[in-house]
Amino acid sequence: MFFAVFVSAILAFADDTQLELRLNPEIEAPSAEARYSSYPFMKPSANVIELNGDDWTALSAKFAAAARGDSLFSLVYLGDSHVQADFGGSVLRSRLQAASRCAGRGLVIPFRLASTNQPKDYTIHTYAPFTASKLLKMPWPTAMPFTGIGIRPEVGEFSLSLKCEMPFDRLRMLYLGKTPEIIRLYNDNGDVVPFDSISAYKELCLRLGGSFNELSLEMRGDIGDTTFGGFELLGDTVGTVVHSLGNNGATYSSYGLVEGFAQGLAKLTPDLTVIALGTNEAFSRNNPENILAGIETLVATVRQNNPQTKIVLVGPAECYKKTYRRVRNKKGRWRRVASSVVNKKVLTVRNIIKEYAASEGLPYYDHYEVAGGTGAAAKLKKARILGKDGVHYTADGYRLWGDLLADALLKAMCAEPK
Repeated sequence: MFFAVFVSAILAFADDTQLELRLNPEIEAPSAEARYSSYPFMKPSANVIELNGDDWTALSAKFAAAARGDSLFSLVYLGDSHVQADFGGSVLRSRLQAASRCAGRGLVIPFRLASTNQPKDYTIHTYAPFTASKLLKMPWPTAMPFTGIGIRPEVGEFSLSLKCEMPFDRLRMLYLGKTPEIIRLYNDNGDVVPFDSISAYKELCLRLGGSFNELSLEMRGDIGDTTFGGFELLGDTVGTVVHSLGNNGATYSSYGLVEGFAQGLAKLTPDLTVIALGTNEAFSRNNPENILAGIETLVATVRQNNPQTKIVLVGPAECYKKTYRRVRNKKGRWRRVASSVVNKKVLTVRNIIKEYAASEGLPYYDHYEVAGGTGAAAKLKKARILGKDGVHYTADGYRLWGDLLADALLKAMCAEPK
C-alpha cells in the first residue's frame, strides 16, 4: 500500500499543469459580503452533510457541552491551498465559535517563514538563521512536521515572536526533535511574562501569566536539533477551537508521505476532522486506482491514530485548467497558445471520494453539487466566486464556502445556524 501511495505522489508531481499557480496562488481581494442565497445557480438543498449511516449523537453532545462551557470541542480543517490562506477557515471558525463558545485561535503555522502565503490574522517572526521545509518541495531539508511546514533554527540561542488577533493565555509548541529550553518570555511592551510549563501531551506547553496578543520567546537548544511545525494558541479550556491545516498543492498522498502525520494530528485531539482535498489530484496524471489508494491510506492512518475523531470528506467543485496547442504565426513560426477549459477530471475525483465515503460509512460534503454541479465553473467565475485563474476562489468565494460548510456542520450537529 505504501508503494502505491508513493507512486501516486510522484505521479502527482510529474504533471506540471499550472503547478506554479497551484503552489503559489494569488487570492483576489474581497469586496462586499454576500450569502449564497445571492447566487441562484447554487443548490442550497445540497448543502448538507451526508452522514452515510454514521452516528453523530456523541459528537453533537460534545459540541453542546462546549457551548455550555463544560468541554473543549476541537475541529481540524485539513486541505490544500483552499484551506491554507484560511479565508474560509476563518468564517468556519467564527461561525462555530459563535454557536458555542470561543476557546482560542488554535493552530498557527509559520508559512511566511517558509516563503509561502499565510493567514492574515497572525504573524510568526524570527531574526535567527533557519532552514525551512515545505510539504510540496522535496527533498525536505529538515524533518517534516505534520503541519507540512518545518522551521529549524541554525543557532543555539534564538527567539520567535508571535502576534495573533485572537488573545491567548496558553501556548503549545509543535515540533520534532529535542525540546528547546525556554529562557524567558516578553510581551509587546518588553515586560517579562511569567509562565508555568504544563506536562500535558508530552510536549512543551506553557500556561502564561495573563492573556496576550503578542509574545516573544527566547529559547536555547542544540543547533539543528529542533524543527518547529507550528504553535497551538488557546484562550480557554472550554468552548470550540478550529484548527486550519492546509498546504498549497497538497493531495491525500502528499500528507501520507509525512512520517507520523496522523500521530501529529492526534496532538490536536480532534473531535471532528474535515478533509477537503481532491483538486490537485484532478491536475495530476494519477489513475483512479492510485487516487483511491491515497485516500484509503490517509483515512486509515487518521482513524487508527485518532479513534475518537469523526471524519467528513469534502469533494472538490468544478474548476478550469489550461491546455496548450501549437499554432503557426504569419511568419510561419510555431508558438504555444494557452486556453482554459473545464477540468473534467474533477468530476472523476469527486466521484471517487463520494463513492469511497459511502462504502466506508464516512460522512461526505458534496462541494461539487452545492456549487451547481456540472457547468458550475463558468457561473462561479462570472459571479467572481471563482478567481481569474479558474482554480482558486476569490476571498469572497472562500468566505462563502466557509459559510456554507458552517451551515451544513451546524445542521448536522443539531445546532441552529446563526
